[in-house]
Amino acid sequence: MDIIENAVFRVIEKVVGAPVELTVNSLLSDLRINSIKIIQIIAMLENDLDFELDEEDLLMSNFSTPGRTINLLREKYSKASVE
Repeated sequence: MDIIENAVFRVIEKVVGAPVELTVNSLLSDLRINSIKIIQIIAMLENDLDFELDEEDLLMSNFSTPGRTINLLREKYSKASVE
């Protein structure tokens, strides 16, 4: 597990408030994670990983599963570290 994957799983568990069994394909809506909780997840990830997502990336579809979130952050994080 890399730093981004670790951060995503840790933050989701923190927002849920209890240990949960997650896979990269788990639907966050099944965990009752709504749009307000998604915003919390995004803010915590930006803080933990020290970068900011662009406004056009802030679509609910990008955060529907841990895997989608991880893929988006890997794409953004690798671009941020190259520039």
